[in-house]
This record gives sequence, C-alpha cells and structure tokens, in this order.
Amino acid sequence: MQLQIDTAQLQDAPQLANLLEQLGYPASVQQVADRIVAHQAAGYRLLVAKEGSYALGFISLHFYQAMHHTQCIGRITAFCVDESIRGTGTGSQLLTAAEKYFQSNNCIKVEVTSNLKRNMTHQFYLKRGYCEVSKHFIKLLSPKR
Repeated sequence: MQLQIDTAQLQDAPQLANLLEQLGYPASVQQVADRIVAHQAAGYRLLVAKEGSYALGFISLHFYQAMHHTQCIGRITAFCVDESIRGTGTGSQLLTAAEKYFQSNNCIKVEVTSNLKRNMTHQFYLKRGYCEVSKHFIKLLSPKR
C-alpha cells in the first residue's frame, strides 16, 4: 500500500485521536490538536500516513543533543498504524520517513521505547535493523499543583 506521508495538520486531529485510543492513550480531539501544534516546534515532527485526506497512521518524532554524543539523537515518541491495516507496509513507510527526517537533522542514531507487552511491535523493529540495547526505567511523579 503506497500512502502519502506528510506533516500532520490540524484537520488530522480526529483520526489521530482514534489512533491514540487504539494505542491505549485516549485523548480528546482538542488535546490532539494542541499536540499537533506542539510538534511544529524546532526539533519535533509529527508525520502521518494518509490515503486521500484520511490519516491511517502516525509517528511522532523528536531529536535532541545528548551530553555523551557529538551528534543529535532521534527519538520516536509515539507510533501507531490503524489496526485494520497493520501488516500492509504502512508502518515501514512511516519508519523510513522518520529515519530520513533524523538523518537530515544529523542524528547519529534513533531510539524508541516499546511497552513490554507489545511483542509484535518488538519484532517489527528487530526486522528493520533495530536492536535491544538497554533497559528503560520510569518513576511516576505527582503533578505539581
């Protein structure tokens, strides 16, 4: 399936909200619209895979300068393809577009975190040359009031 890969626009918010719901991260259309705007900042990009005007997948990106590298590191912060078309190549197209974006911004590597329960996602990355190199630790913090 050959789709158009482009930067997300505000009119994509309803479809992206649906995709976030599929990932298990529900958000209102307004919240997603706000995130689309936030991803227009320097160092961020939100790409969508579209068939016509309908968004069937997205990948959100960020790159940053780490203290221990001379070049930037690219980070995939969220990635989803509509469950009805998974396995059709849409994810591969989005991932390739993300890698090209990072390369164009002189990133030395791409990193991504994937929940332990997403075994098929892990296989997706491994088949595309990614390798597991570290453990990821989190601590939930109470919001500042």
